[in-house]
Amino acid sequence: MLMPLEQLRSIYELLFRDGVMVAQKDRRPHSYHPQLPGITHLQVQRAMGSLHARGLVRESFAWRHCYWYLTDEGIAHLRQYLRLPPEIVPATLPTPRPRPRPPRTQTVPGPLACPPKPQEASRQEYRRKEEPAGHVDPARSGAGGAGGKGASRTKVS
Repeated sequence: MLMPLEQLRSIYELLFRDGVMVAQKDRRPHSYHPQLPGITHLQVQRAMGSLHARGLVRESFAWRHCYWYLTDEGIAHLRQYLRLPPEIVPATLPTPRPRPRPPRTQTVPGPLACPPKPQEASRQEYRRKEEPAGHVDPARSGAGGAGGKGASRTKVS
C-alpha cells in the first residue's frame, strides 16, 4: 500500500513512544485511528504488517483489535529510522533506576532503636511438654488398648 512518508513517520513515532500500537480490525476507508489524525486503521495495519513480517514487532489479536509490541530489534530499527538518541526509550521499557542503598542500621541504642527480641523461654511456653523417657503411654503403644493388635481379651465372670 502506498502511503505518504509523513503518515508512516507519525505511525512509527507513536509506536516508538508508546512501545505498543493498537488498531481496530476495520478496513473501511473512513474509519480513522483515534490517536493519529488523518490516518485510517487500514494504514496502521499495513504499516504494522510490514514491521511484523520483518520480525520487528509481535502481533496479537483480541476482540476486533490488533496489538503490536516492539521487540528489541524493532526498537533499534526505529531508533535508527527516526534518528533518535539512545537515551530515548519506549514507555513500555523500564527506566533505569538508581541502585538501592543498603538499609541503614542504628549503632547507638536510643529511642529509635529496634525493640529487643523476645527470649527463647517465652517461645517454649506454648510448645508441648516432653514426656519423661521411662514413661510409656498405653494408648500410643498399641499393646494395652482394646481393639489393637495383640490385645488380650479376658473373660470376666
